[in-house]
Amino acid sequence: MRLASSKGTSRTGLPKWLLAGIAAAGTLLAMPETARADAPDGFNEPYEYNYKFPLWGKKLASRGLKFPLPFGIGLNYLSINQDVNIDGVEIAVNDSEYVNLDEIVKFEKVRSSVQGIGARFDLWVFPFLNVYGLASYAANVDTEVVLAQPFKLRAGAAQSGYGGGFGVTGAFGVFGFFVTMDANWTWQNMEKLDTLVRTFLLTPRIGKKFYLSPSVSIAPWVGAMRQEIAAETSGSILLSETIGEPSDSFKAKVGEWYGNLSPGQQAVVGAVAGRLQEREDPVIHYRLDKALADPWNMLLGFEVDLHQRVQMRMEYGFLGRSQLLLGINYRFGLIPD
Repeated sequence: MRLASSKGTSRTGLPKWLLAGIAAAGTLLAMPETARADAPDGFNEPYEYNYKFPLWGKKLASRGLKFPLPFGIGLNYLSINQDVNIDGVEIAVNDSEYVNLDEIVKFEKVRSSVQGIGARFDLWVFPFLNVYGLASYAANVDTEVVLAQPFKLRAGAAQSGYGGGFGVTGAFGVFGFFVTMDANWTWQNMEKLDTLVRTFLLTPRIGKKFYLSPSVSIAPWVGAMRQEIAAETSGSILLSETIGEPSDSFKAKVGEWYGNLSPGQQAVVGAVAGRLQEREDPVIHYRLDKALADPWNMLLGFEVDLHQRVQMRMEYGFLGRSQLLLGINYRFGLIPD
């Protein structure tokens, strides 16, 4: 078989369409959101509470427990960088059948970088239980892919997406500290993926609130986050969107690699390479089995509360996945009792 190049996008064979599929791996990640790290605050003077929510709020206020106003609306900015492991690769070119390439393709690194914004609307149903809805827009999802086998090569892809979800937070106080456990589920519609990306987050935190004045407080915390994404992803991408026009050295590597394949592997590669030359810019369809390299990471954060109405927060994630969250939230009563 002869590996050739036509005008426009190169038709150099297998590595190009492999990279076209794997370069989309970084788009698998939805943008996680987190709930407020807050809990009822005791040891205060009794006061009058005049809203329907949270339930039992009037009784707890008579005992001096302070808690957030029931309704909140917030806006968050989030940046995430994390590695993705890919164990299964299937590729189809244009309208061909999928071909399994697990034994041919090995990855040295697949790294995803996500930047986006999210909106959140929440309600404290009870002083210890918050429920919320999410909407998010991933403005920039970049993927860096380093191929280890059949030979060393670097490529990448970028796209955007939007989505939503819901979550729940449990919160309580103990020995002057607050403890929260947050769980949420999100679905993202990514530009180059055929199916929605499902993400689950579990986030425990522990911290303490300090009053700077009767109406201003700051609450630092430490915590951890576990993120899970759907194991299977499928999508499509144009060949030109991954590596562009290849150099002569790249073509030489492809030819040398193809010559060293076994007859059975050459048969697989040959069938796909023929499809690559059917169109000026072929469409690469892919199926990937993936998992996060580091599902857990550590968190450090704090929140400044102004007059129980406005909260500003920052949270940093490290050890494995790195992330930065900046947010502002406004709370209100809405439903009088």
